[in-house]
Amino acid sequence: MNNEELARARAELKRLGADWALLTSPENVTYVSHYEAPVEFGPLAQLSYGPVMALVRVEDDGPALLVANHYYAAGARQQTTFDDVIGFGILEVFEPFARQVAHENFVAALRQAFRQAGLGTGAVRLAVEERTLPLAALRVIHETLPGAELVEAGAAVAHARQIKTAREITLLKECAEVVNIAHKELFRLTRQAGPSEFELWSALTQAMHERVGGKFLIAGELACGPRNARVAPGGPIDYRPQPGDIAELDISPRLNGYWADMANTMVIGAEPTELQKKYARAARDSFYAGVSKARPGQRASDVFAAVSGAYDAYGLKLGHYAGHGIGTTVNEAPWFVPTDETVLEAGMVVCIETGAYSPAATGKCEKMMVIQPSGDPEIFPDFPWGTQI
Repeated sequence: MNNEELARARAELKRLGADWALLTSPENVTYVSHYEAPVEFGPLAQLSYGPVMALVRVEDDGPALLVANHYYAAGARQQTTFDDVIGFGILEVFEPFARQVAHENFVAALRQAFRQAGLGTGAVRLAVEERTLPLAALRVIHETLPGAELVEAGAAVAHARQIKTAREITLLKECAEVVNIAHKELFRLTRQAGPSEFELWSALTQAMHERVGGKFLIAGELACGPRNARVAPGGPIDYRPQPGDIAELDISPRLNGYWADMANTMVIGAEPTELQKKYARAARDSFYAGVSKARPGQRASDVFAAVSGAYDAYGLKLGHYAGHGIGTTVNEAPWFVPTDETVLEAGMVVCIETGAYSPAATGKCEKMMVIQPSGDPEIFPDFPWGTQI
């Protein structure tokens, strides 16, 4: 089965001079294997000794193996393009009289992967992820591959991930449509005051689940009223919005291993005040100022400067960075900050995220976009900006 993402990762790892890679972060395992590596949460986060791992020969025709606990292995075999999935047992609390050897199972599975891949004891340059490589895995490497030289894989694979394949863009757009449902639902529900933040969140997440037709991961916040005076106040909380309150929704689901991230503000059950209109205009002007710079050859810092400068014209201040890349993580390079000199390229998928915050009038705009070979990026999805100006 074709795996363009694995080919791109291999090309970057070759530039490191790596012979093999052992990837251990969910975002990189998902990227190279096409298996939606779990973001650990709940019982399996404690009962499984180690993460899902991808062992990859850097040569184009070399073996690629996944190592995953038995609860994940069946799904991994269905989704992955890899040659094999090696399963291992966890702390079997559902079989309390079983021998509880989670650590030994994890270590044995990794050793099996090395043997099955044909890794010997000679000199080998192995790319690993310092941030997520477990100490248990490092010990196995030292014991079974005493001649291994370790190099950091994270930056190389992150660079491969910056330009999205056609498959990735399709998956990102599918996830964005789930966010689209949420923003349109909140727009409908806030035409009149009445529902609490809990009720609003429940309704829009229900609509998202109905769109997906099953379980998926949701991160983000809903904040109404005075809490919008600061960035990322969290929520929902036990608050019943009043007419004229601002509702701010910044929500990020993960679907099939890829994320979406979009934000909007709207006025609840009332016409916006002149101050609220000012903030909304500033947010939109700054968003489209950023869009005008989201072109090949521009730098990430140029996008920040355009977004921030648009706020200056209103006497307001951008409250945070101006956005970021998105893919197998919700927030990845490039980052639209003054110090990021990354040159933008066609095929990058980014979020421009603008916002200024006060108790009575908050403006925030965020959508996703694909940078095109020329001209403005393709912006998606199509939910309307909330505050009517």
